[in-house]
Amino acid sequence: MALEFTNIPDRTGAAVYILGDGTTQTEMQLIKFGEEVDALTPDDTQVVYLDPSRGDGLRVKEFYGITEFPYIMIVMDDDTVPYAWQRSIPRPDEVSYELGQIGGSMD
Repeated sequence: MALEFTNIPDRTGAAVYILGDGTTQTEMQLIKFGEEVDALTPDDTQVVYLDPSRGDGLRVKEFYGITEFPYIMIVMDDDTVPYAWQRSIPRPDEVSYELGQIGGSMD
């Protein structure tokens, strides 16, 4: 993951970024969602929850022009976003599947 303007440790390969909507209930749901995605993907897959109102979350939100939340996206090493979901939370296996498709097409 590039996004060099953040303080998020860089890992090679696609990453899942999860941006909440600022409510506690949604935040808890999204953190659980991220844990489920993490459990379904290889150990080196980066899954990150971000608060879009501050810090790295605010920088990512502004960089991509995100205006609707929750927002979940798969981000490639070159900062492109091949898949994103907004205003709804996909199933964890759907995100895992899309990550697998990306990995399979790059081999």
